[in-house]
Order: sequence, then C-alpha cells, then structure tokens
Amino acid sequence: MLNIKYIKDTKFEYNEHIVEGLQSYNRSQSEYRKKDHRDFYVFDDQVLVGACHTKLYADWCDIYGLYYQDIDVLKAIVNDIKKYYKDQVVGISFDSILKQRVLDFIEIGFKVEGKLKDMPIGNEKVFLKNKKLDILEVDQAYQVKSSRESNLNYAKTWKEEIHKFRESLDFSTEKIDLQYVVLDGFKFVGGIYGHVQYEYLFINMLFVNKNYRGNRIASKLMHLIESEAMSRNIVNVYVTTFEFQALEFYQKHGFKVVMTIEDFPKGFKEYTLYKKMKKTIVQK
Repeated sequence: MLNIKYIKDTKFEYNEHIVEGLQSYNRSQSEYRKKDHRDFYVFDDQVLVGACHTKLYADWCDIYGLYYQDIDVLKAIVNDIKKYYKDQVVGISFDSILKQRVLDFIEIGFKVEGKLKDMPIGNEKVFLKNKKLDILEVDQAYQVKSSRESNLNYAKTWKEEIHKFRESLDFSTEKIDLQYVVLDGFKFVGGIYGHVQYEYLFINMLFVNKNYRGNRIASKLMHLIESEAMSRNIVNVYVTTFEFQALEFYQKHGFKVVMTIEDFPKGFKEYTLYKKMKKTIVQK
C-alpha cells in the first residue's frame, strides 16, 4: 500500500535525487553525452574585458553569465569557445532578454530560433543558435584563457561587472527557486524543480520513478508548482523537453510548442513549450 505525501522542499535536500533520476532516464533513451563546464576569459593588456560560463549539454554548448565590453571582445570570447568545443558540439546556444545583446549575437552570425513574449512585461526572451563554428575576424589582439575551475583572481572583477550591469536594468533579475517532491513513506519517488524570474515560471526538471507512474503524480507536482507561481502573480510558464521525454504530457496540460531544435541531442529534437495559466478566484 502506497503512503504518498507531497512536500515543498525549501532546503532543496532532494535536488540531487531529481537530477540523478532524470539523467538516468535520459541515458536509457539515448547514448551517454559528455558534460563539461568551463569559464572563458578575455584580457586587454592583462585587464579583464570579457568573460562567460559555458555548459556542454546534449551536444550543444550553452553560453551564460556573460560579460563583455564591446562586440570585438564578444567575438574574441566566441572564437575561443569555438576553438575549444570544435568537433564536440552541434552548435552554440545563447538566450537573452536584452535587445542589444540579441543584436550583437545576430551580428556575429547567430540566428533567432524562437521567442517568448513579455519576459518581463514589454520585453521578450530570444533564443539564438549558431551551428557554424568558423572563426570571426577580430580587430584587436586579445589574450584569452579558459579553465574548468573558477579563477579567483578574475572572479571578483567579473562579479562586480555583472552586478553593475544588473543594477543598470529597469527590471528585477531576482530568481526564486521552487521545488516539490513526492515520498512514499521515506522513499524518494519523484520531484519537480523550477524557478520564477522575469515574470515567468520555468520548469527545469520533472521526474517520477517508473514504478510509480500512472498515478497522476507528475500532474500533481505540476499543479503544486504552478499554483505557487500563480500565488506570486505569475501566469506565464515554459518548459523544454526532449522528444523521448514528456512532450505529450505537457501538451495534455495545455502547453503549446513554440520552438523546435533539431539534433538536441544528436538524432533527437528538443521542444520548448509555453502556456498562459488562468487565474482562479480563491473564495475566503
């Protein structure tokens, strides 16, 4: 007899369980993909003028945590990323809600694959991809460096530049993590993890142990995290899923496909889905 209970995991104690469960399922559906995290730095006469994090995931390199002084520095960063990940990836991905950054990436050869409106209100999140790993022409000779471990000598300057940049924006960049899990007694059954940012809820991970599927556990987890988002006045929600994961599940819950990426990972498609939740009036 099942002894199912749902809890809000405010300390994220079960986050690794969700990660491990989802990764195990992904490996069972597609061959194992190498993962890699790396930091890239660009210097002008030993002064840090650009930096970013990268993540190798599903045969793509994703750029995030980006800082650059001008488009020439951006070219130098992207060139070094291309050199390092050559023959390892299908392409490079980047997304932004900032119009100038989108224009800069388009200028250096990235293509717009999709958009999410009102993220935040009056803006849009733009998803960009580049499969051409040809080297860009850079006007100035910069010093470039990369490492798997964060370099404390550069991290302070990088963090300060990111902070100054965020302070200059006219909207909040606050990110609120949310996680709910399911237990059968004390046994982990599944969980959902997401975050609220830019007036959207993003569903990052959803996993349910195969022995417990068919009991509407995933639907209950979706309801819990969506309800909390709505309590924070969030009605927009999006999610990404591989074609071997849960496309039909999300479509049954009102999501519509807004973007499809081929070979993410190789041989498979990745879907981005969106829905606008309906606010309900709570009777007191």
